[in-house]
Amino acid sequence: MNFFLREDPLTGERHIIASVRSRRPHIAKDCYEAQEEPIQCPFCPGREALTPEESLRVGDGSGWLVRVIPNKFPAIPHMHDVVIDSPSHTDDLDTIPHLPKLLWTYRERMVHYYNTNGVKYVAVFRNRGKEAGASIPHPHSQVLALPFYPRRFLKEKERYEKENRDVMGELLSRELELQERVLFVSKNFSVLLAYAPVTPYEVWIVPKERVSSFVFERNLEELSEVIRETVSTLKGLLGENMPYNLTLQSAPPWDMDYHYYVRILPRVSVFGGFELETENVIVSVAPEEATRQLRALKYAEKSE
Repeated sequence: MNFFLREDPLTGERHIIASVRSRRPHIAKDCYEAQEEPIQCPFCPGREALTPEESLRVGDGSGWLVRVIPNKFPAIPHMHDVVIDSPSHTDDLDTIPHLPKLLWTYRERMVHYYNTNGVKYVAVFRNRGKEAGASIPHPHSQVLALPFYPRRFLKEKERYEKENRDVMGELLSRELELQERVLFVSKNFSVLLAYAPVTPYEVWIVPKERVSSFVFERNLEELSEVIRETVSTLKGLLGENMPYNLTLQSAPPWDMDYHYYVRILPRVSVFGGFELETENVIVSVAPEEATRQLRALKYAEKSE
């Protein structure tokens, strides 16, 4: 079937799966538009004076591994961080050797902002590639403290409260039983293709046990390995230069009625007029087909 509707099990929003659209002309694997390099990358080692004063530095005794600086162009003044993920200009989540320290930095900045008056929600996200909204190619993330709750979080919370159950936990149980969209599992995490994706190949990394907020996550080493493997597998299919967004869907630490998860959204297609007019999306690859493609690649690599 080339056309069907899917309802996001967490928000109730409807998305259109139209796999016939995947036959349209598109940019081939590894041919994503290259980003223009700045004359002097302000995030590279030795150019620290080009950035605002650090809020936090994580090092290993020989130099910095992660730097947190205020965003020069903040969405909300004094509440918007840039996290420089690595000294290496070419690193990504599948190659950063100190990824657990980067995740620890996310957690520390969340704790910092949740202890700030007026903050209701802390958004942690990462844009990779111009198509995903990155303005500088050096690997970096952002942390933004908000005086309101984002629309997606409110929609999810409405379902949790209305149905009085662990919505994500029950979804995870069904997915593990069906195995139609499960990419792989580790001891404490499951990696799923989203049932009603916003972009083709959208992946969710979900703790098996209910953890409401990333602030309480303690398995950072294991989560790092899961993220590395997920990004590496996606790149194996979609190309080394794959643009994507990573978002951390997490409740504030005072809200225990939630089940946090990580979303990775490859930007292999763009939103057009239909999406902007209707606030709906058309996804060109069914998640079941995406799962088959990624599994085949993953297990082929393991057998080599």
